Parts: sequence; structure tokens; C-alpha cells
Amino acid sequence: MAVCRIYDVAGATLDQYDEVSSKLDSAKPDGAIFHVSGMLDDRLQVIEVWESSEHLEAYEKQLGPAMEEANVPDPLVSEFDVHKMDWVG
Repeated sequence: MAVCRIYDVAGATLDQYDEVSSKLDSAKPDGAIFHVSGMLDDRLQVIEVWESSEHLEAYEKQLGPAMEEANVPDPLVSEFDVHKMDWVG
């Protein structure tokens, strides 16, 4: 079942986001369906949809160290099973 994860990162910047991105493989990760990011006031927001929790957990093994290296504050994380997904190109 597809899973959606939302990262709400108070105090993070777009420069930090770009630094994390530069440390990761630019190819689409295995199992990734959708990724979007942007700022809401002073909070970085990242929303991702994955084919499964297993795919997401595998990707986090790369993401966690990259976030630490970029000094990204700990995110508030929400996650839910996807019921319906529309309008994805």
C-alpha cells in the first residue's frame, strides 16, 4: 500500500534543502512516486508518496546522514496510508 509522509521542519532553509539534495543520488529513488517541497512561513515542508513503507525506510538510510551533514533541524513527521491519489503526472 502506498504511504504518504509529510516533513514539517521549523527553522530549515531552502539552502539546507538544496544541500541535502546535492548529497543524494539525483535519480528517482526506488519506490518513490511523488515529492514536493517549499516554505510555509519559516518552516520547510516536504511531502512524499512512496509505493511502500519498505521503500521509504530504505531511502531514509541515505536521507538521515545527509540531513545531519546539512545541520537540518529534526522534522515533525506525519505519515498515513494513501487512500486515493489523483492528478499525478
